[in-house]
Amino acid sequence: MLIFKTFFKVLRKHLPVALIFIVAFVMISLNMVKSSNKEKVFEDVKLDVCVFDQDDTPESRKLCEYMSSRYNMVTIENDQNTITDALYYERADFIMTIEKGYAEAIAEENCDGLFTSYHMHPSYAEALVQQFLQEYVKTVRAGIAGGMDIGNAIDLAEETLSQQTEVSYAEYDENADSDFSKGLANYFNYMAYILISVIMSALCPVLLAMDKKDIRYRTSCSGIVSSSYLLQILTAAALFITGIWLVFSIVGIFLSGGMYHGKALLALLNSYVFSITSAAITVFITSFSPSANVVNLMTQVVGLGMSFLCGIFIEQSLLSGGVLAAGRFLPAFWYIRANDMLSGTTAYDSGKFMMCIAIELGFAAAFSLLSLVVRKIKLGQTAVKSSRLSVAENKG
Repeated sequence: MLIFKTFFKVLRKHLPVALIFIVAFVMISLNMVKSSNKEKVFEDVKLDVCVFDQDDTPESRKLCEYMSSRYNMVTIENDQNTITDALYYERADFIMTIEKGYAEAIAEENCDGLFTSYHMHPSYAEALVQQFLQEYVKTVRAGIAGGMDIGNAIDLAEETLSQQTEVSYAEYDENADSDFSKGLANYFNYMAYILISVIMSALCPVLLAMDKKDIRYRTSCSGIVSSSYLLQILTAAALFITGIWLVFSIVGIFLSGGMYHGKALLALLNSYVFSITSAAITVFITSFSPSANVVNLMTQVVGLGMSFLCGIFIEQSLLSGGVLAAGRFLPAFWYIRANDMLSGTTAYDSGKFMMCIAIELGFAAAFSLLSLVVRKIKLGQTAVKSSRLSVAENKG
C-alpha cells in the first residue's frame, strides 16, 4: 500500500485549496437555503419625498404631516438648481409644492392645480406619489360631499388610506416534493460547480506529482506491478472523491433539517455520479501533463463554463436555444436536468431521470477512454525516444 499512502501524503499539501472552496460554498449555501425557505412577504418601500408648503394652512400642514408618516421627508432648498441637483443625484425621489390656495380650492371642489411636482423623467416613484395625492384629494372631497366639515373629511381620508392589507407570496407546484424543498434543490444544483472545482483543484496536482517522469521511472524499476500501482491510485482517488461527496451530503442534511427521503435520495445518487464524472474529467486533463498555472486556469474554465452553459447559475428555462444546444455536450447539463425533474421545475419521469444518469456515466466512460488513449500515445512517444537514444549511444 505504499502508493496508496504516498497519494494521501501528496494530497495533504493541496487540501487547503479544496478547504477554501468547501468553506466558502457551505457559507453561501446557508444563506441560500435560508432565503429560499423564508416566507416571502410584501414590504412597502418608503420613498424620499420633499414638500414645499406654499399654502401654509392647517389643511396643508395636515397633508404634510400625513405624508411624513408614509414617506421619508427630506429637506431641500427651494431653488431650481438645488431641486435639479437633488433629483439628478437621487437625494430625493419626488419633489412637490402645495400651491397657495390649496385649502380654499379643496373645500370648494376646485381640485385643479393643487400641486406642482418635479421629476427628472417618469418613474414608479413619481407615479406612486401622484396616485396617492389623487386618492387623498378624492377621499377628502367624498367626505365633504357627504356633509362633513373639512377637518373631519381629512381625518376620514387619513384613516381610509392608512388601512393596509397583508400580502404574502405563496408558491405551489404540483410536481414539487416535500422531501426535496426548493432550498435543497438549489443546494444540489450549485453543488455541481463546487464538486468539479474541488476535485480538479485538489486531485490534479496529486495525479501530476505521481505521474512525474522521475517518480514513474522509479516505480517502474521497483518491485511494484503496474496493475497494482494503478489499482492503488484508483482506490485512493475513489476514496478522496467519496469523502468530498460525503462532506457535501452531510452538510445537505443539516441544511434540510433532517435525513434524506424520497426524491432527495435520487438527488444524492445524481450528485455521486457527477462526482465520478468530475474525476474522469480531471484524469483526462492530467493526461496532458499541464503546468500548475494551466491546471488553475482549466479549473476555472471548466467549472464556470459548465455553470453558465448548463443551468447551474442560471436556470435552463431562462437560457437561449443556442446555449442549451451547446450545454447538451457537457455532463453538468444532464445533472441539472435530472435535478429539475426532482425539484418539480419540470415533470418527473423516472425513465428520463435514469437516462440523465446514464448519460453522465457515459461522459465518465468517454473521458476515461480518452485518458487511456492519450497516455498510451505518450508512452509510445517516450518509448520511441528511448529507442532512438539507445541506438545513438550504440553507434557512438
